[in-house]
Formats: sequence, C-alpha cells, structure tokens
Amino acid sequence: MTDLWPEDITSDDVLGPQEILEGQAKELADRTGSLLKAHVTRQEMEDRIELGFEVQSERTDNRVRLFVVQHRLEFEYPVTIVPPPSLPDYLKQHVYRSGMLDTVKAFQREGGWVENEWVASSPRNFETKLQKVLALYEVKAMVLSLLASAKAADSRDDGESDA
Repeated sequence: MTDLWPEDITSDDVLGPQEILEGQAKELADRTGSLLKAHVTRQEMEDRIELGFEVQSERTDNRVRLFVVQHRLEFEYPVTIVPPPSLPDYLKQHVYRSGMLDTVKAFQREGGWVENEWVASSPRNFETKLQKVLALYEVKAMVLSLLASAKAADSRDDGESDA
C-alpha cells in the first residue's frame, strides 16, 4: 500500500503552539543574558484559546505584548498569529501615500478571496510564520527598546555600586 499522508504528519518533534512559544521565550532569555524574559499568557475564551507572547525587562519591569496566537478550544492547529499593530507613519521607514488613481481603482474592484498569511496548519508551518513575525520591524523595535532600557538600567546599577 502507498503512503499518501503528508510529510509533516509524523510523531517526531510535534509540539503545540504554547510549547513552541515557551521554547522561544527561553531562547530570548539565553540570547539576552536574561536581561529580557518572555512569558506566554493563556486565556481561554468562549470559542478559542489566546496565547499572548509578552517580553519584560528584568531591570526596569517594562513589559510589552509582542503578538497573540489563537487556536480553537479543541484543536491546536490550525493556529493564527495576530501581529502587533503597525507603527505610526512617522516611525516607519517606508510609507505609501495613496493618490487619486488608487481611489478610482478601489471602486472598480470586485470581491475576492484574501489569503491570511498568518495562519499555520502544522508545527513546522507555525515555526516558519513565528520566525517571520519575530523579524517584523515593529517586533524588533519593541524588543530592542526593552533591551536598551535594561542595559541602561544595568549600567546605572553598576555605576552606583562603584561609588
């Protein structure tokens, strides 16, 4: 008999979204010398589980939610990542300014299918999309800001202990 099952259905390294996020939380602490700690929050709602990925500076107690992950109550896949809101235009490297032609085109468009790039159907697919969200400009900016404030607080503490 021919095996018709997809390649990613195996018992090897199958983790749920929460375990994958917790692994990345540990990776961040290791990468930053424990200046930053990530926490995975879990909230059970009426129709879904919501996992928040929050990062906290251990030196300043500043905390930020980087993104949210959602899945059904009874199944961990598919899972969707809700990226952080976009930065205001004055903080963006590139800004699109619409013109008159864009308005005309908007009225001429017909409905159609729109792909949600943040939905993952397997652990491997989730890890790929998670890597993408962690590399977003907004996410990196928040993490680097927390890290900078943690290092500044660490430097101030070192200066006070020298006195």
